[in-house]
Amino acid sequence: MSPAAPNLAWTAFGVLGTLVVTAASWELLRQIAPTVADRAGYVGLFAVFGQVLDGVSTLIGVDALSLAERVPLSRAILGVAAELPTAPLFGTGWLFVLVKLGLALAVVVAVADLRGADDDYRRGVLLAAGLVGLIPGLSNLWLYATV
Repeated sequence: MSPAAPNLAWTAFGVLGTLVVTAASWELLRQIAPTVADRAGYVGLFAVFGQVLDGVSTLIGVDALSLAERVPLSRAILGVAAELPTAPLFGTGWLFVLVKLGLALAVVVAVADLRGADDDYRRGVLLAAGLVGLIPGLSNLWLYATV
């Protein structure tokens, strides 16, 4: 087995974990607020996916691969998680995933409920929210595959 194989496994796990968390949270949103999910559409789903990918890939980096987080706000969230009694059992990345998921869902709800905004504006905001998470998430996964 090549030295890169374990990291490819972490990359695959990151994608799979992202798909599971995204699908479960989107279905929950559809059950709780179907109008919001319908109005946000696939672009809202993309926004959640992108943010969750960043969260899950960060979790893998800090908890499984012992990499350091470079973004100060992200480090602060991970630092809070490190102080919790759950840290020895669950690590620190789980809180970051929850924060990213919560913020993504909050943006989806807020944008879907904008009164007077046209659909292009809604889609643009949700697309930007998704890309802000997707790009660093993909960067993390690429790093794990090539380290």
